[in-house]
Amino acid sequence: MILPPLPPPGRSESEQPHLPEGSVVWQPPPEPTPPQGTEPSSPLHNPGGRRAALRRGRRRQWLNAWLERSSPFTTSLAAHSAVLILLALVLTARRVPERISLDMSFASDDQTDDGSQGVEIEPPDESAEPEAPPVTADEPPVEDPVTSPVLVAPLVETGAGATADPMPERVPLTTLLVGREEGRRDALVQAFGGSAETELAVARSLAWLAKQQRSDGLWSLKGPYRDGSDVQENELAATAMALLAFQGAGNTPTQGKYQRAVARGWRAVVDHQREDGAFTLPSLTQQTHYAHAMATYALCDLFGMTRNPDHARPASRAVDYALEAQGKDGGWRYAIGEQPGDMSVTGWFVLALKSAEVADLPVPPEAFAGVSRFLDSVARHGGSRYGYRVLRPNTPPASETPAVSAEGLLARQFLGWAPNDPRIVDGIDFLMTTRPFDFQNKKDVYAWYYTTQVAHNVGGDTWARWNERLREVLPAEQVAKGRELGSWDPALDQWGHIGGRLFMTCFCTWMLEAYYRHLPLFETVAPAAINQVHHIAPAE
Repeated sequence: MILPPLPPPGRSESEQPHLPEGSVVWQPPPEPTPPQGTEPSSPLHNPGGRRAALRRGRRRQWLNAWLERSSPFTTSLAAHSAVLILLALVLTARRVPERISLDMSFASDDQTDDGSQGVEIEPPDESAEPEAPPVTADEPPVEDPVTSPVLVAPLVETGAGATADPMPERVPLTTLLVGREEGRRDALVQAFGGSAETELAVARSLAWLAKQQRSDGLWSLKGPYRDGSDVQENELAATAMALLAFQGAGNTPTQGKYQRAVARGWRAVVDHQREDGAFTLPSLTQQTHYAHAMATYALCDLFGMTRNPDHARPASRAVDYALEAQGKDGGWRYAIGEQPGDMSVTGWFVLALKSAEVADLPVPPEAFAGVSRFLDSVARHGGSRYGYRVLRPNTPPASETPAVSAEGLLARQFLGWAPNDPRIVDGIDFLMTTRPFDFQNKKDVYAWYYTTQVAHNVGGDTWARWNERLREVLPAEQVAKGRELGSWDPALDQWGHIGGRLFMTCFCTWMLEAYYRHLPLFETVAPAAINQVHHIAPAE
């Protein structure tokens, strides 16, 4: 039953409902006399209370009149209805939870409109002296990072034997590149122990690399800088290495400070792709597959960053050629069909194929099954170390070295070995004993580059120990003045005379970009950092 509406306050006497003769009109009770010693309350002192009393009086007056007019049945029905409504409200109130929890999360929207469509933006000046980014993160020092034992999760026995527990979850490969976006890089530098010095070193190295680009868009292993390679030239490999350095810091043909250099470089590289998908130059001989693997790696990396369909076809063709060039033993060497494969060339092709997967380009499982078979053939010490290649059929592989062992361990991580796998732990322990970043004795930038990635995927104490040396030594060894400011002297590496100054500079830059170049392969390595970076919108 719906009761008639209450008369609004302030109605005149003539507007009041008509009452039957003899009805008693309800009047507000007289105001109580205040106790002695107190001041009576007046509308001036309590106007709100006075108005409320008047409204209550009018409502009661109307109700009294309505009751006088209504039959006993109507009155009874209204009373029972009111009781039922009150009972329902009481029962409903009891179902309301005592506590309400709000689950708040951030959502990202990639479909933003910055209003720049149709506006031609002039790329920034690439020759300007880089400034130190405002990064202030500092990790606490790690005591004796070289000789400290590697920490590993305890083993548990299962039906299949001893396994590491717990098994970390792998992150989706398609998310590995999101840390390169501006706004996210700073967060990851802080999360993984970088510093203002490491970022300044990257800025200086990219400025140096931009100055070395030739007029045809390519880079060279031999110059125009001092101390180029005294052994070989491979413009495609040199260009791929430079492009990987630029892309690692978020530069693409349409974004970043060095977008112009990146665009020119890629136009030149794609111009040297054959119909069968191979990247090559007539001058290349046994270095053809090195060049192709590096260029494929860089091109798939670019496509994964941009998802630009213009990059899809040349990347797919490059992957097709890589698959065609894979040997029967599952590895790669200098040319198609040449046997057996070697760990050095194979490692670059693994990076190329995994970069293709990051970009959602199809790679058949048989290709990675072949890689696993090849790794088994050159594995030593139960898979914790690796040799260069099998010298003769049915013979053990060549002795292990830090460089190819690190390369093999990274390939194993891409194929699924977890950070707490005892073979990974034992391999890391072996690599740590080689005195990382010792530029005076066992200087091996090639090995340190691959170990940096392995350690970053392991995280925890392993990464802290490795990064303690990386972030201190690499910026300190960078050329700080003169014509070659921002580069690294190739004399600091045992292979420097072969690769030259550009080779040395690119490898050091990649290591200093490790904080954001790729997210770790496993969620348990740094879940807080990974969750944080997924919720940070890139800067416009």
